[in-house]
Amino acid sequence: MSSVLLLEYFHAYESAYGTASLSIRSEGCAMLMAVFEDLRRLPDLRVQVALCASAEAELAINAEAVLHVEKSKSLDELVGVVVADPSDADVVLAIAPETGGVLTSLAQNFRRRGFRFLGPRTEVIEACSDKWQTYELLKRRGLPTVPTELATNVDRLTLSSDQKCVVKPRDGAGCEGVFSGKLDDVRTKLGNDTVTLQGSIVQPFVSGLPISVAMIGQGEGHSPLFLPATEQNVEWADSGTQYLGGRIPASLPTSAQSQLQQMCHKIAWALQLEDGYVGIDMLFSDGEFLITDINARLCTAYVGYRAATTHNLMTSMLQTSVGESPAWNPTPLTFTCNGDVATS
Repeated sequence: MSSVLLLEYFHAYESAYGTASLSIRSEGCAMLMAVFEDLRRLPDLRVQVALCASAEAELAINAEAVLHVEKSKSLDELVGVVVADPSDADVVLAIAPETGGVLTSLAQNFRRRGFRFLGPRTEVIEACSDKWQTYELLKRRGLPTVPTELATNVDRLTLSSDQKCVVKPRDGAGCEGVFSGKLDDVRTKLGNDTVTLQGSIVQPFVSGLPISVAMIGQGEGHSPLFLPATEQNVEWADSGTQYLGGRIPASLPTSAQSQLQQMCHKIAWALQLEDGYVGIDMLFSDGEFLITDINARLCTAYVGYRAATTHNLMTSMLQTSVGESPAWNPTPLTFTCNGDVATS
């Protein structure tokens, strides 16, 4: 019997659990429980969930499935504690943010110890964990994206002082730390702190329909499984930006579908995606798609995708159903970051 270790960063790492906001913990919990439910429905598969003491007290998970994680001082120590447990898991599925190099560190640590870590190649995870590196990757590959500069070089964007722009942390996850405003106001808010400026990117604000698409690697020599476009529910405010969930499928014109499919194939080729889940954020603006971010990890949209099909997407993640295309429910549905799903 094969075994999978499921690790959600904020529920496995005690110090992260204690400092995370309720919204971040709630979003992590929604993904954790959705994946856990799908994994445990698979035959001949043992599932273990790594949980710290505080998270274990919160979540109603069968004790037999819990791998108890003691307090750890670092990610390396966290992985060491998990690996030291007498578990027969050979596959690790980690739900983790890019912030602070967390996702990259987990991939490096588990792969160094011989585990199959479900995700793109480590160098791809690292590049996609830095929005500036992501921008440079997209430009090298000739993929359409929004003009981007480090905050230290914002003048290169040649924006007028009253033009609206968007600021994002280079290693941010989701909408954490993202804000918008007129260029002069943004300059004031950023200040002159070198660390803040070097750790941020600036882009002109582009109007359009925010969407995301997801792809799941299906092994060497196989095209990834492409999931339907999701229309993102994003609330913009000068003080900050909030991602609230989405709608499946996105309300795109029929004429845009083939264009989107071609774009997905180009992205998959650029990433050389063979393993794991990748979420791509885009804007559909003036009839064209612009890539705004690449998330080399499981994303919140998974809670919506799993409700939109009877196909267990974990069979695709584990590559036990390579080539099998899910049948998608034609009835639109909406989902929230808390995991709530409703038909539109």
